Parts: sequence; structure tokens; C-alpha cells
Amino acid sequence: MEPNNKNMRTGMFDNFRRYEGSIARFGWIFFLGLLMTDIFIRTTQLRQKLNMVIVVLQILLIVLYFIVTQRKYNLLVGQTEIPGKYIIAKTHEIVFITSFVSTLDFAEYLYFIILLPITLESISRGFNKARRYLLIGLFSQIITQFIMTLWHNHTYNDENNFIIQVLIIVCQYILIGAFVYLCGTIYNEYMRSEEENKILIEKLGDKYVQLEQAKKEIQENYEKMRKAYEKLEETNEKLTSSIAEFYTLQQISQAITSMFNVNELLKFVNDVILGVMGAYHSTIALCYGPHNKLRVQVSSIFDKKELALVSDYLNSDVLFPCTREGRSMIDNDVDPGCYPFTKGRNIRSLICVPFLAKGNPLGIVLIEHSIRNAFNNDNVRLLEIICQQVSIAIENAKLYQQMHDLATRDGLTGAYNRLYFQDKLEEEFKKAKTAGYDLSLIIFDIDHFKKLNDTYGHLFGDKVIKDISAFISRTLRKEDIFARYGGEEFVILMPHTTLEQAKEKAEDLRKGVADLIITDRVVSSSVNISVGVSSFPVAAGNPNELIKTADNALYEAKNTGRNIVCVASPKA
Repeated sequence: MEPNNKNMRTGMFDNFRRYEGSIARFGWIFFLGLLMTDIFIRTTQLRQKLNMVIVVLQILLIVLYFIVTQRKYNLLVGQTEIPGKYIIAKTHEIVFITSFVSTLDFAEYLYFIILLPITLESISRGFNKARRYLLIGLFSQIITQFIMTLWHNHTYNDENNFIIQVLIIVCQYILIGAFVYLCGTIYNEYMRSEEENKILIEKLGDKYVQLEQAKKEIQENYEKMRKAYEKLEETNEKLTSSIAEFYTLQQISQAITSMFNVNELLKFVNDVILGVMGAYHSTIALCYGPHNKLRVQVSSIFDKKELALVSDYLNSDVLFPCTREGRSMIDNDVDPGCYPFTKGRNIRSLICVPFLAKGNPLGIVLIEHSIRNAFNNDNVRLLEIICQQVSIAIENAKLYQQMHDLATRDGLTGAYNRLYFQDKLEEEFKKAKTAGYDLSLIIFDIDHFKKLNDTYGHLFGDKVIKDISAFISRTLRKEDIFARYGGEEFVILMPHTTLEQAKEKAEDLRKGVADLIITDRVVSSSVNISVGVSSFPVAAGNPNELIKTADNALYEAKNTGRNIVCVASPKA
């Protein structure tokens, strides 16, 4: 029974501490309002001259009240019982309250203010604890009222009858004491009710234990029968699962040897995973860029908003064990707060397994389900085997892409090389001629580049070429083809672009390059470019003419004064 009483007292103490905290934070505002009201009544209603001594005394009492209530609350913080110093602080609080009330012109109407702190004490700790503060308040009120009466008699010659005031105080405190006693009775009834409830709970607990023991015996008998049945089922499931896994891996192996397009392979693998795992959704994402950011490659999610949510949050920290450390993850009780890509998508279970090549993550496969406990460790193991096989195909595709880039890209700038550009020019020209749309060509080179090399060195010259190429690449459309034509000369092939549109784009590029500040932390410089523009069919009728007319426009820009855009003349 003692622990129960202790728990009840602890609960009451916690409530008591919260109430004291509220009084400490906001109680002084109430007294400040009374001060303003008193000043208003004295100056407007009673036509008295403002007595600054009284006002200063009232402000001092408010400040002291605020300090002592803060001190009283701080004494309770972190405690489980009322400390001894609390009684002293509480006594000071009551003295300051009664003193403040006595300074008011309408004090006899506000003696009841002491009711709040004493009632709180009674209802939280009982009448016996609150009785001492009731007596302290009574005597403090009488004494302070007597002092203020003497002050008024001396200052205003006000013949107040102190005996009547004492009677009023005593009558009000008798009423306050009755109310406080009633609150203490409520506290006692509450504690008695809690004790009876605890006794009843203990009796019910004993009955519950007996029922649990009987249930346990029944459960043990049932478990013996169930285990025998489960062994048979487990053997059957393992056999079925092994056959299914073997068939699945065989299909994927055949797909890897027969499909040379990575996207087609990943779509096939994604469909197989959906069928084998019985998943709600399956998504395959591959790593791109220097920071290995994940990008969705294939997904069974058809809703565009949900797919965008997955794409945006797939690189969240929660998947780092999989994407950075190469460890598989399984969660059969998904909390959307932990997995931002599942918010609003009704996902309750998920598995995430990485594609690994020589220990380095190539991407992940993420399967999700709308029910809890949808997956097990066998699912993780099968998915890891599938990912091992697919990783080989992805790695081979990346190696092929690297070889292709080496053959088609300029090593310094990352732009396409001249050979690749010539092939794309022929290809795009045929398309433009067949479909009847405009095909424009922009050619430019860097002004005074030899002087720049001679002044700052070839390393800084390479830095200039790289920074300009990076800027140009960022401003172009996906369908535009940007290539390094030779040295500091570059070309841009722009399908579906008229001569006027190409001129506007060239002018934007020229201004953008002029605004660049190129630096290697030692040298800083800005450069200009001269630009020539031509277009099919307005200024050229074949690929060679397109290059020649654009090149002639570039020479015109050089001879005209550099840092300008010149356009090829339309055909006669």
C-alpha cells in the first residue's frame, strides 16, 4: 500500500509544481493591473494627488512578489517532495500579497486575493498544510492594514476606523478559511478514493495472474502440437522456395546474357521482383555523379506525385547504411517520420538492398508493401542474390559508357569532340531537311587566348577553357550539341532554332562569358568571346555550308573588333 500512496503523492506534487509555475510566470501581471487601477481611482475618482511614496512601495512589493514566486518555483524544480526552504518562500509570498493589498485605496474589497495561493496549497496538499499560511495571512493583513491606516491618518487626516477594518478582515478570513477547509476535504476524499481504487486494482491483478497461469498451461500444450505441424510446413516451404528461387535466378541470368540495354534489363528485373516478392511497389535507382546521388531508373509507381516524392527523398540519411555502407535494410514496421519518401503513401514494410561492384554501391532496389511484417530474411537473401547478378550487368554497362565517353568526349572540357560533332551534324541535318525545321550553328573562340596563355601560363589557359565550357553547358537545352572544335574554338548545334533565335542565344552567351571571373586562387581574369552564327535553310544548304558560313561570320566578328556576335548573310 505504501508504494501506492507514494505514487499518488507524486502525482499530486507534479500538478502542484505546474500550478506554482503558472503563478510564477503570470501572477505579477494581475498585481500590476491592480496597481494601475489604484492609480486611476486615486487620481480621477478621489481627486487625490499622486503619492509617489505609495507608488514606489507598491512597485517594490510587486518586484519582491515576482522574485519570491520565482524562487519558490525554482525550489520545486527537480524535487519530489516539498523542501524546507519552500515554507519560508511561501510565507514571504503571502506577506508581500497582504502588504500590497493593504496599500490599495480599495483594500477592503480585495482581502480575498490571499485565497488563491492558500487554496492551491489546500487542494494540492490538504487543509493541515494550508492552515499555517491562513494564519500568517490573517496576522500579516491586520498588521499591514494597521500600518497603512496610520500612514493615511498622518498624510490625509483620514479618520478610518481601524477596528471596523479588522472586523472586515477577520470576517473575510473566516469565509476564506471555510473555503480552504472545503478544498482540503476534497483533497482528502480524492486520496481516499485513490487508495480504494489501488486496492481494487491489486485484487484484480491477483485474479489476472491466476488466469494468466491457466492460459499459459493451455498455451504450452497448444505450442507442442503447433511445433510439430510447423516443422512439416517449414520443410515444405523451404522446398517450394528453393524451386522458385532457382527458377527466378535462371530467368534473370538468361535476361542478362540476352539483353544489352541496361534500362530494358532493369525493367525486366523489376517485374520479376514484384512477382516473386509479392510487393506493393518496386523501385530501382542507380548512383550518378561524384557524390553517388541516387536517381530513379525504373519503378512500378504510376502516380506521378508519389514517384516525385520517392525521387526527391531517396537520398535521405535513413538509407545511408545501404547507399554508403553497402548493407541491406529491412523494416516491417515503417514509421513515415523516419522514411520521408513514404509519407502519405501507406507504406508499412520495406526492404532496401544495394547493387555492389567491388564493394562500391552502384544503386539500390527498394521494395515496399502496404501491410506490416510483409517481408522476412529469406526475402532479403533472395534479393541480395538477384542484386549480385544484376550488379555485374550494370558495371559492364558503366564500363561501356566510359569507353564511349572517351571516344566521343573532349578530355579537358567534357564537351563532345570534333569527330562526334561531325557525325551528329550529318545526322541532325538529315532530320532537319526531312522534317523541314531550322537547324542553327553557333561557333565561337576566346579573344586573345594566345596572349592569355603567354601571360599566365598554359595551366591557367586550360582553367579558362574549362570554366567557359562549364558555363556554356549549363545554359544549353538538352537537345543542343556542344563540342570543342579545336584549341579555344567551340561549336553549338541547335535543332529547331531559327537564325534570329540563335543570334539571341549567342548574344546571351557572349554577355555571360564576359561577366565570368575566372580564378585559380592566384590569378583572376575575365575574357571575351567572338561569335559567328549561321542557320539552315536561311544561310546554308548543306552541312559544310553551315560550318563555313558560321566560320566566316566568326572571322567577321574578329575583324570588326572582337567581343561581338556576327550573323551569316541569308542566301540570295
